[in-house]
Amino acid sequence: GAPKPQGEAGPRAVMRSLVAWTDRAPEREGAKNIVYDIAFRPDGSQLVAACGTRVLVYDAADGNLLHSLKGHKDAVHCVAYSRDGARFASGGADKQVIIWTTNAEGILKYAHTEPVQALAYNPMTHQLASATAADFGLWSAEAKSVPKHKLPSRATCASWTNDGQHLALGLFDGTVSIRDRNRPDTEKVRIERHAPIWSLAWNPSRDEAYDVLAVACWDQTLSFYQLSGRQMGKERDLGYDPCCVSYFSNGEYVVMGGSDRSAALWTKDGVKLVQIGEGKD
Repeated sequence: GAPKPQGEAGPRAVMRSLVAWTDRAPEREGAKNIVYDIAFRPDGSQLVAACGTRVLVYDAADGNLLHSLKGHKDAVHCVAYSRDGARFASGGADKQVIIWTTNAEGILKYAHTEPVQALAYNPMTHQLASATAADFGLWSAEAKSVPKHKLPSRATCASWTNDGQHLALGLFDGTVSIRDRNRPDTEKVRIERHAPIWSLAWNPSRDEAYDVLAVACWDQTLSFYQLSGRQMGKERDLGYDPCCVSYFSNGEYVVMGGSDRSAALWTKDGVKLVQIGEGKD
């Protein structure tokens, strides 16, 4: 559920989150299903989950399971929804990317030479970026093939800027590689950290004066950068390994979860507000 401010606004506001629904995917062949990734349809009506070897599609309001999609032959690592809500994609350990319609029909499949680690739809062109341990590809409806571009390290995450012009790739070697959509072979900007980059996200607000990239790194920090690669302020020491970071409420807040088994709400400037959820065994 969404955090709801009560009383005064700002960092001192009391916020609480309510559980709207939960679902535990059944074990298959005696093995627990791991949920590696989730993605909301942009209008908030559906939630897509990468769960075991399946892609699960839920009604986001009540948790009703709409579809359990069998298309991958191994674990599904990542899912992503296009900005227009017309299609979503899944990528997995079977090295395949599948593009699905909103009615859960698989309409296209393409392959990499390594397991697919991250997916990101361009918000303007609906081009799909797919990243692996060795390279990243850019699929578009107009192209007959998917061009691939080599990476120096395993990709863990990917995010496009608001204007769809630049793609940020977080790598296991501790670097963020920023590429221009028109020259993807060339690294435009490199940001260097001291441990794997596990998650990153561009602020989706169009009211910001410049593009802001939130970077969650396994040196146990949250940091913010401009498109130029310039760091904004000092990194925030977390005391745990962050596993996912995303913007909430059109860039007003940052939501982050990690090895401390909890999710917390932060301001867009990196001030921690409140814990909004806690994991259980």
